[in-house]
Amino acid sequence: MENNKKTQAELYREERKERLAKAAEKSAKKAPKTMKAKKLAKKIIAIVLAVVVGLGAVYGVLSFFDVPEKVIKVSIDNADNTKTYKFSVGEYNYYYFTTWLSFYQQAAQYEQYMGTGAGLMYTGFDYSKAPSDQEFTEDTAKMLGVTMEELGNPKNPTWDDAIKFAAVNNIVSVKYGSDMAKENNLTLTDEEKKDIESNITQLEETAHKSDYSVNRWLRAQYGKGVTEKVVRQVLEENYLSSKYFEHVSNKITEAVTDANINEEYNKDKDAFDLVDIRLYSFKTTIKETDHKDLSDEEHEKLHEEEYAKTKKLADEFLASVKDEDSFIAAAKRAILTADNKSTKDPDETTLVEKTTKASLTSSSEELAKWVYDDARQVGDVTVIDGGEGTYYVVMIKTLPYQDLSFASANVRHILVKFPTDSSTGKTTIKDEEKPTYKAKAQKILDDFLANEPTEDKFAALVKEKTEDTGSKSTGGLYENVADDGQYVQSFVDWTVDASRKPGDTGIIETEYGYHIMYFVKANEGLKWQTDVKAKIVSDQYNAQVNEVIENETKNIKLDTALLNYMTKNIEKTIKKLIVANS
Repeated sequence: MENNKKTQAELYREERKERLAKAAEKSAKKAPKTMKAKKLAKKIIAIVLAVVVGLGAVYGVLSFFDVPEKVIKVSIDNADNTKTYKFSVGEYNYYYFTTWLSFYQQAAQYEQYMGTGAGLMYTGFDYSKAPSDQEFTEDTAKMLGVTMEELGNPKNPTWDDAIKFAAVNNIVSVKYGSDMAKENNLTLTDEEKKDIESNITQLEETAHKSDYSVNRWLRAQYGKGVTEKVVRQVLEENYLSSKYFEHVSNKITEAVTDANINEEYNKDKDAFDLVDIRLYSFKTTIKETDHKDLSDEEHEKLHEEEYAKTKKLADEFLASVKDEDSFIAAAKRAILTADNKSTKDPDETTLVEKTTKASLTSSSEELAKWVYDDARQVGDVTVIDGGEGTYYVVMIKTLPYQDLSFASANVRHILVKFPTDSSTGKTTIKDEEKPTYKAKAQKILDDFLANEPTEDKFAALVKEKTEDTGSKSTGGLYENVADDGQYVQSFVDWTVDASRKPGDTGIIETEYGYHIMYFVKANEGLKWQTDVKAKIVSDQYNAQVNEVIENETKNIKLDTALLNYMTKNIEKTIKKLIVANS
């Protein structure tokens, strides 16, 4: 089920996505500084086993040199004590390769979905080159949250320096978590042990398909010293590390009280309160290719002139606004002027509901500052300069308020589906035909309510009546429904409404048809409370885990010559993979 109400803030959100494509994606991907703590285990395991195994058959013919495993001592000097982490050549190669592969995949995916050059543009990483063959710039370091000082202030920094830093930090972070798991008597479950064995079996099967022994294949794939024993050790440590970090997070979460939540909320209400606004944006468009012969001064003048024209349009829009209705009317005229047709609903496209200060700030700090100013009143309207030739006309629809919906809830439903075009999957129903489907849904609900309604009876009725094949076998059950963009908005709004009580029923319309709803239960508290709680847990977790790990890794002392020697060997494997995949 997809969110079909995205058009409520379509213009605003699309522009924000354009501006923040880099930031939004890189925060969700592996970066040198951020590949720490509890994220490490799951990410590394997923990359190695889901991706590398799939590539194994292609690159199984890579050459290798069988060498004894060596031990590198990493010395960590802290204010309190000195601890030595030990890891082998094989472990280092394994982590270096998987770290490189994460950047490779990210850049390649941008290239695939957004066109030539997008990978380098949005990640700073050229997936067609080996790490040591491409510069690692200050801008890229800033984007990834790492400093040149942390990389050791290399004279001519390359991506190899960044990946070495990330690989070693990953190793130390995982080993720290694994050690702490043992100190807290945390052990692997039978299911986790089974998962590890399954992963090893998968590696063996991939190796055998290439007529290699598993150790020979692993050395060819990852570099010297990588054996089944090393992979097993890495997986076990990752599972244990993840277990410890989850243990810490759970303990922190359990300790948070309502008093803690209220205290944190009152520190900065604007960080959690929502607002509803009307928003229309004017964006300057300049085709640089049409003006490539202009001098720098002429380019600057051109931009100033075009920005002034755009600002004038925004000011004219503002001048015509007296209330919310006139804002919508002005938007309708602007849309018609912009595309010579008025197919977009100005009421829907200008409405931005339940937005946060952080969300507004991501588009424009001035916009967020103005909206959340204590002096604001409902109906206030202004033009905000968003920078780079973008101007926002914004009106206050509500003052900041708490989100009183449920954080998540469970619901069952029966779908009376609208007819669709088999080739496009789009609804073909006409408005005059809808009452027939609404009556069918109402009849099903009335019959259910007339017969001692219970959840079990509703679940049984789902299997008989629903046209939602995705939930038929589960009695129409959707669990943990939240306002997170994964569901049709009207479906979410009904489900997380804080007035809902177990057994509540109703009928809602979506693009798919009419849904007969049955409310099962709320899973957590109100949304604003869970948001505040999440902030408390995040802050305390950072202090108890991330800051500790940063302290563990900030004074790492390595045998640089040996590390560089090892990296040259693993890069040979990487270069062959790049050539084979080009």
